[in-house]
Amino acid sequence: MEIRVNQRIPELCALFVALIWGLGWIPVRYLNQIGFDGIWGGTSLNIGAAIFLLLYVSLITGFTKTTLKSSAGAFIVGFGAATFFIAISFTDVANAVLLFYLSPAWSTIIECLFLGRKWRWPSLVAIGSSLLGIVLVFEGVISFDSINIGDIMAFVSGLCWSIGISFLFTSPTKKHDFPQLALISMVGSVLISILIALIGGPQLGTFPDGETLLTLGYVPLLFGTLYFAPLIALSLWTSTLIAPALMSFLLSMEILSGIGSSYILLDEPFGPNKFAGTFFIILGAIVEFLIPNRIAKQEVQQD
Repeated sequence: MEIRVNQRIPELCALFVALIWGLGWIPVRYLNQIGFDGIWGGTSLNIGAAIFLLLYVSLITGFTKTTLKSSAGAFIVGFGAATFFIAISFTDVANAVLLFYLSPAWSTIIECLFLGRKWRWPSLVAIGSSLLGIVLVFEGVISFDSINIGDIMAFVSGLCWSIGISFLFTSPTKKHDFPQLALISMVGSVLISILIALIGGPQLGTFPDGETLLTLGYVPLLFGTLYFAPLIALSLWTSTLIAPALMSFLLSMEILSGIGSSYILLDEPFGPNKFAGTFFIILGAIVEFLIPNRIAKQEVQQD
């Protein structure tokens, strides 16, 4: 049976998802403070979500046969989630959010190179505006001295997200696939986080001690269950219905909630250069949103 979804519903859902994503730094930083140091803050959150999704899929929806392409897309999105949470622990929230939101530029390039979309001058304006925004964020000086591991992880996160949602958008999916795709995404996120932790060593954070795990282990499980598991499932669902560049634009509303909340709650610097950089990154996303003749979803959503 076909599912005919009013396009405004997933778009509005994507906006809601973006605003909630923007608050993701709060549980990660909180976990960092209570003993889940560095990389283990985001990793423990992902583990909590993975455990919940495994139980949900095993006991309620059952395992379904997903396509290799959609599974790969979910895994790559998980890669993006892992690196984004690492970024939050090692750089300013504003830097993490703004560097991630080069993703509209990456998604535009992917659509034009691989999904049959034609290059037009507004696309170049959108990409150029995003890149100018990043230069301004780093005050015109982009060097190894000015970039830390968190900045690199945020950059990688946006690129992975763009690739992952492109895979999902071009894959046939069924409505019962999304809990399982979310599980794949979270398992991938945990595996990538552990791999990065092994490569990076203690400088990325020490593993929580036994007392922390016994007394506070329920906290990431709670955050993962109530916050991140439904968030990643909604993110994947909307990604299958909305073209990658438009999806990246809608999610860029995370900039408002992420930077706004961190400015209010944290003592992180946000000077005129970052303000100007934010303006140009959002401008690039808006230009992308206004481009007509966007690629359309070809596959039918089936029950």
